[in-house]
Amino acid sequence: MLNFKGYVSSRKMNDENFIDQSVQNLVIKKNCENRKFNYLLSSVEYKMNNCFLMLNELLIDLKKNKFDGIAFYSLEQLPKDFFLQKNVINVVNLKKNLFFSTENLLINNKKNLIEGKNLIKIQSILKFCPKSLDLN
Repeated sequence: MLNFKGYVSSRKMNDENFIDQSVQNLVIKKNCENRKFNYLLSSVEYKMNNCFLMLNELLIDLKKNKFDGIAFYSLEQLPKDFFLQKNVINVVNLKKNLFFSTENLLINNKKNLIEGKNLIKIQSILKFCPKSLDLN
């Protein structure tokens, strides 16, 4: 059974939604159970904007084999350039895992990494799409 350490946010997501930490933990826990992952309690990111100290610490601990993967609530928690960072490529090269609960996305190879990058691009342009159509 793979061990996944959780990661939750204490501030708004990139899409401007605020999700309570308890809800984030419940979603991560349930999705880990569904995938038969052993869920380890979450690290909580600091509230300061553009602060990702806890995420960086988790990535370091992942490389040190303290657990098999990091379970996130959503892609919307990530820094904008997350998938361009060497850390993520190293995670895949080390055969470690990144799991995004609300998207049900497990990244453990280069193909999944590209899928994650594409989802981020789609999410970034969705805010420019019309919310409704005027058919009159």
